[in-house]
Amino acid sequence: MPILDPRERSIPVLPVIIITNIIPLVGIIYYDLTFFALFYLFWWETVIISFYQWLKMGRAKKIAEPDPNFTVNGKTLTHQQVNSKRYMRRMYFWVRVLMLIFYLVFIVVFVGIVQSATTDGAISFMRAFLLIDPWMKVALLAFILTHGLEYWVWIRDGDAENTSLRELGMPFDGRIIIMHIVIVLGTFGSMYASESLFPDHPKAGSIAYATVFVLLKIAIDVFSYVRNQRRTDVISSMSALRKK
Repeated sequence: MPILDPRERSIPVLPVIIITNIIPLVGIIYYDLTFFALFYLFWWETVIISFYQWLKMGRAKKIAEPDPNFTVNGKTLTHQQVNSKRYMRRMYFWVRVLMLIFYLVFIVVFVGIVQSATTDGAISFMRAFLLIDPWMKVALLAFILTHGLEYWVWIRDGDAENTSLRELGMPFDGRIIIMHIVIVLGTFGSMYASESLFPDHPKAGSIAYATVFVLLKIAIDVFSYVRNQRRTDVISSMSALRKK
């Protein structure tokens, strides 16, 4: 019998990513989740991603050279710093914490407070914020399991050997930047649609923008995952050739 490479024992990560992203949208359409709940769930997903990224940094083994474009306080990190797990993990932790606090304050102020203008809105806001709503718990559990699966596959395939702290320690990756832009535009777009385009059906605006938001997020997540897999495959192939 042929010995299969671990990557040949495929795990359907991509379908899981797509389904997980759709769960909050289903909640908005059928279970009265609000636009704030959608953004708040994706804020929690960023927290979960950051946690698993921090765990990966503890396992990364590839030695990296300093990158002139990767600086702290205007200074390029030294070879020792960029390969120090203690330094890189501490820096990543604090930058992410500050970013997540800013992100949370933004969606609470610009989305949550607007939603709380009525008594029903205030109740919905608190149920979402405290994760009391059952569908919020389902979506949050799905995010934890999905990114936990990605982390397990990363360990199983030995990707730590081909991953450096510098790669994992970038606090503002392309996905985060694009997501922030979409969230800002979606926030004000939803408010405009609810107040001006669909004044008699305020939920129609939320559903429309939530659909666009989720579809765009799926596209970003799938693109990021596929690109990372291709990069990993190339590096693994090069490493195998060197061993020969």
